[in-house]
Amino acid sequence: MIKECIVLNDEVINIGPWDYKLQQVLVSPAEYNDEGKTTKEAVYEEQTMNPLPEGATIEEREIEVAPDGGLIVKGSAQPTSDELLGQELAQIKLQSMQQQELLSNMGAELAAARLEIISLKGESGS
Repeated sequence: MIKECIVLNDEVINIGPWDYKLQQVLVSPAEYNDEGKTTKEAVYEEQTMNPLPEGATIEEREIEVAPDGGLIVKGSAQPTSDELLGQELAQIKLQSMQQQELLSNMGAELAAARLEIISLKGESGS
């Protein structure tokens, strides 16, 4: 199937239409008279919150469905299941290291708090 793609530096960064994230933005508020009646309506303007990256082009490319159900450019290399498992393992290891560091920091804080309590007990007991 042929689909519109966003290409930046010869790499497809988006398959399908770009989401410009258009949003209504207040340009000038409504004005009211002393009786609370509107004398001038509020003015809104549609603004692009997610512009196309500078240098990006819109091109039509041949697209196919990947084994995981996602869309890919036809003929583009996909990671093997072993590579995907390796990436998942690396993420799990990183999370584990971050949790170990957090636990270590909590242990150091707990030890410092205990020393402070011991110190305070020593000062009040003498």
